[in-house]
Amino acid sequence: MDFNSRLDVPAPARHQAESTRSKRESSAVCRERSANDLLASASMINANQRLRMETSAAMWAERAETLQRVEDGLARRTAETAAKSLAARNALGGDRPTLDASCLA
Repeated sequence: MDFNSRLDVPAPARHQAESTRSKRESSAVCRERSANDLLASASMINANQRLRMETSAAMWAERAETLQRVEDGLARRTAETAAKSLAARNALGGDRPTLDASCLA
């Protein structure tokens, strides 16, 4: 491989994601990223770098709050759907006795 300058380096091979679900963000992941950025901001030398990391931490925290609201809403809707489904099953046939082996003898 011929390089034109000392700054030319081969790019590392890109790894394919195992699945798109493994990259899915959750509120917990965003909170972790926020905490990491806030911790990194403490080690920054100049004010601009520190401000950028603090801003990044704030944005990740805001995203975590948004995702938490979405996750809570999905959990609530899933629970409501399950309750309605159970109520519908009980209304349609929940009072009917089931046959067992003693009834058939």
